[in-house]
Amino acid sequence: MKSLALIMFSTFILMMSWEGQKTDASAINTLIPQDSIRLRILANSDRPADQLVKRKVRDAVVEQMNTWVESLEQPQSLEAAREIVRAKLPEVEAQVARTLKENGKSYGFKVELGQVPFPAKLYGGTLYPAGNYEALRVTLGDGEGKNWWCVLFPPLCFIDAGSGEALAQSSNTEGTEGKRVQASEENTEVRFFLWELLENVWDWFVGLFA
Repeated sequence: MKSLALIMFSTFILMMSWEGQKTDASAINTLIPQDSIRLRILANSDRPADQLVKRKVRDAVVEQMNTWVESLEQPQSLEAAREIVRAKLPEVEAQVARTLKENGKSYGFKVELGQVPFPAKLYGGTLYPAGNYEALRVTLGDGEGKNWWCVLFPPLCFIDAGSGEALAQSSNTEGTEGKRVQASEENTEVRFFLWELLENVWDWFVGLFA
């Protein structure tokens, strides 16, 4: 049994390495600087309907934040970015409330800027350890579902994950911007899912010899 488990685990590691090489080709080749502000959106639950609403909130908030990009671009200090985000909190709250209402959800939500706990995350080929990071957090309902996140400052939420190019800000590229943000989220979520799956398999494997 243990020999079979070892063979299966080794095979899984090889598959993960191959998958990692594939996804690295389309990941953002940018390190998250120490002075940064993340954006994190927590779904009410993992039920499909709640995950769908999370994505709709994400799309609405990121579309709204597209209008902030110029004010958050470098050179810009972290404190100046904080002030911009704090000033925009009422707008974000209004947008989240509107999106929940449009989708028939009556549960509450919370929008806050501060130190937010994050699990270990793989981003652009770099593993960032679990810990507290400054973030704008949007919690929908109970906030017990899978989350979506990106880097708000510097504005990496608005980077094409495929090419690493900054998204155009002209009014005639709104459709393209939405598609690029979605592609970035999908690539990143796949990587997070694979990493979490690897952690779960490792815990199971270790348990066999405990």
